[in-house]
Amino acid sequence: MSSPFRPPAPLAAEKGVFGDHATLRTRRFLYRVIEFRRPLLGTLVYSGWWFRQKIEINGKQVWWKVSWLNLSRDVSFSIPASAYAQEATARAGDSVPALNASQAPPLQSPPSQDHGTATNGPIQGRIEIQFTRGLRIRRFRIWFDGTIAYDEID
Repeated sequence: MSSPFRPPAPLAAEKGVFGDHATLRTRRFLYRVIEFRRPLLGTLVYSGWWFRQKIEINGKQVWWKVSWLNLSRDVSFSIPASAYAQEATARAGDSVPALNASQAPPLQSPPSQDHGTATNGPIQGRIEIQFTRGLRIRRFRIWFDGTIAYDEID
């Protein structure tokens, strides 16, 4: 018979990727590519390679820091409307021809009633990273306008 006063067995931390409007595309050492559908339509790239941390949204760099001694674990940045309201240009290897500016319909971020973000204004972003001893990313969280949009636990 077991004692009712015995502490419960420790539970392992739940692992996974959580985000209703986000998809993890690439996950490597100090590198993430995440595709968002809301509150902005686009791709976020985080890279901590070669002593340089940087964050890009749709190919536009929105934050960077040279990290010789330590990596930033809590980063705040602003995403200008030009980074998410413009049509992404065709990348090398894409088979879709680029349209002229007069032919392309204007793209806007999806309606963001959930987050209270103006569709043409800047979005305030924040990334929080928790590292293990070997600099592996243990937890990676992204907020847009104060609302969590992505949470990855390893």
